[in-house]
Amino acid sequence: MGDLPPAAGPALVVADVSVLFGGLLALDAVGLDVAAGEIHGLIGPNGAGKTTLFNVITGLQKPTRGTVHLASHDVTRSRPHVRSRRGLGRTFQRLELFGTLTARENVQMAAEVERRGRRGGRTAREEAEYQLARIGILHVADHTADSLPTGLARLVELARTLATSPTVLLLDEPSSGLNAEESHALGGVLTQVAGEGMAVLLVEHDMALVMGICHRLDVLDNGQVIACGDPSSVRSNARVQEAYLGVDAPLGDARPAPPKVPAVARGVATSCGSGPGTDQPAAMAISVENVRAGYGRIEVLHGISLDVPSGSALALLGSNGAGKSTLLKVISGQLTPTAGKVEVEGRPLGRHAAESLARSGMCTVPEARSIFPNLTVSENLLMYTFRRRGLRPAEVEERAMARFPSLGSRRRQLAGTLSGGEQRMLSMARALATEPRILLLDELSMGLAPLVVAELYEVVGTLVSSGDLTIVMVEQFVHTALRIADQAVVMVNGELVRRGTPDEIRAEVMGAYLGADA
Repeated sequence: MGDLPPAAGPALVVADVSVLFGGLLALDAVGLDVAAGEIHGLIGPNGAGKTTLFNVITGLQKPTRGTVHLASHDVTRSRPHVRSRRGLGRTFQRLELFGTLTARENVQMAAEVERRGRRGGRTAREEAEYQLARIGILHVADHTADSLPTGLARLVELARTLATSPTVLLLDEPSSGLNAEESHALGGVLTQVAGEGMAVLLVEHDMALVMGICHRLDVLDNGQVIACGDPSSVRSNARVQEAYLGVDAPLGDARPAPPKVPAVARGVATSCGSGPGTDQPAAMAISVENVRAGYGRIEVLHGISLDVPSGSALALLGSNGAGKSTLLKVISGQLTPTAGKVEVEGRPLGRHAAESLARSGMCTVPEARSIFPNLTVSENLLMYTFRRRGLRPAEVEERAMARFPSLGSRRRQLAGTLSGGEQRMLSMARALATEPRILLLDELSMGLAPLVVAELYEVVGTLVSSGDLTIVMVEQFVHTALRIADQAVVMVNGELVRRGTPDEIRAEVMGAYLGADA
């Protein structure tokens, strides 16, 4: 990371920006500035408001209040194309290339639009070749975009944006789908363009990349800026660590039993018995072997292998975009892997896997609050009694209210009018009504207050103690998950990089979420 550029008027200024979606305050008086020649990072956990802020800056989202300035120009009310002409360029998290056109043609189209400010009087074709050469990908100029691997395609998209001669460049998750080598190359390109005087605002989940190239960082959490400064000071900030890892606080009286059978990541020499004093191998609830998977051309999982023994609890950890939720989708049959295989309780996944798994005892509580908002609490629970004969609604309700007493007074209330925490409790109660053997939890704490998170995980801790249920937790409140889990694994950029006991992982997880020490 280089020194800050010489003092000058900022190229981009966001002042007091707030965005209200109905009753949800997505951004709350956010302000930041980016200088010419600076790489400025914008980071934060899932749902912090980063993409919403990008949409405000580019004109795709109207702010409830606040202003946006490009250099000395107030562009708050300007349309996106006007901001582009003022020097604003942006890439998106999803690739937005013309797949049947070559790399050169994709870049040339942008150069045809932007004729002003082009150095040396280059033609549009010459500009395309200049930008491709500048980034180091001229050798693929005549390849169609659809034929390129993700890393090269992202660089083509960056070259196309640079062909519009921006003074301010906004990048939304540019390393998504890239491997470590490609991310390193991307960092070199961004350092180069910033060195030529461009202002770069970077939203990125790859903390190694962020901490390595950014001059300054702003951290968003729940729509507010909670920290700003150089990478080292931000990484050591207690509020930032709490936003990413959660609060290391007790869960109440619920205590999981001693670890039963540890989860095993393949390739690690670990002996696992089925119980004390036995040499019998543990039965595996989930086996994942060399799985690759992704969305379209973007590969997210790069050869994952993992075993989860029956009756164990595994914490699946990693920063935003590491591939955790994608792995849960593969395990639950919602996403078909492009390579490798998955077995659940000894049976390989086949066609219509999601439906058969649900019927045979696997239940997923997704990140989104999966409830029927126009049904009452009781009716939501009633829906799940139809999947098994003899399951009485009164019995399901009784168990749900015993686990989550706060739902007891809400039986006749529409689920959509419950608080976020109560909706999450209802999702859990409904899932447990199916009496699953395998429970997949995806960001159970997302958007909830710490006290509500503690209440939810007291229930999870009790389930772990029973030893009757296999649980895989994807959880941003790392300390909470590690107090419950038997074993944990850490994912970075679609690969498993660390596995071990909670105590072993606890000492190293900071680097996965906020980058290694400088």
